[in-house]
Amino acid sequence: MENVMDQQTLAPILGALDECIEKYIEDRKSRIGDFIERHFSLQETFAIQKKSFPLDLLYSPLNTLWAIPYLSAKKSVETLDKMGWTKLSPAMEKVPSGIKTGYQREIERLIATELLDSEALLTDLRKHPTFAKLMLSKELQIDESKIQKEFIKEIEKYTASQAFIADLAGSLMTLAAGWWFFGDKSLSLLGLGNKIARKMARDKAASHFFLGEKLGSTFYGIFPPVPTRTEIYMATFAVGTLLTIFSIFAAIMSDPVRKKLGLHNKKLTTLVENLEEKLFLLLKKEIKQSLRHSANDKLAS
Repeated sequence: MENVMDQQTLAPILGALDECIEKYIEDRKSRIGDFIERHFSLQETFAIQKKSFPLDLLYSPLNTLWAIPYLSAKKSVETLDKMGWTKLSPAMEKVPSGIKTGYQREIERLIATELLDSEALLTDLRKHPTFAKLMLSKELQIDESKIQKEFIKEIEKYTASQAFIADLAGSLMTLAAGWWFFGDKSLSLLGLGNKIARKMARDKAASHFFLGEKLGSTFYGIFPPVPTRTEIYMATFAVGTLLTIFSIFAAIMSDPVRKKLGLHNKKLTTLVENLEEKLFLLLKKEIKQSLRHSANDKLAS
């Protein structure tokens, strides 16, 4: 009889919950287009990037260097997981795809406050007649911090995947530049710097060869001169600067390009839809636990 009563009590409450969440989600979806127009244009992206440029100048190339090793490791773990060896999967989930940049944090803030606005959902729940009555009588108490955490988790998942795409693009651009200009397909700064320094030392020595530059180039191609440490460091610094330029360029262009291709709309819609499911399951669990505790307290008294 208690289970039947529980179901009879829960049915209208869960119906009201579904109604509130559905209303909230449809409202958020209707705001996506305007949000994209306001924050993902080239001008706005550049303005946001300027706010955190000094630190991002350091983080962007580091993330670019990390993107390909991270992707390789992730794909390897996924392959092992499909083969039945799942021990590395939990550890891989804890490995960050990169360092969170100031630009990424600002985008998270904008999504949280302007697009999703968790307080709007909480306000709807408090105002709904079904929940207002239960909350007023103290029969229903919802842990709002858990709802906030769910919002944060989904937003961070979204921005991490978007940032990783930009970092990967920067990595590919750097690989292409290394191959095109220096004949090196690696992402090793020291390796590229060493190669450039050796080429510069060879060209310099060939230009001073007593039989002429052409013969000098051939001679020093067989017996290459060794560059100084200073030359290697300077060349490595030049490569690092180039990598930074590519990384920042990829970061700045990433969002406007995705906006142009309509990818932001698709991804933000997916974010909102995923949030709908997570919120319903979370709040359903919270409501059931709260009502059960309230019923037990009444019986105890």
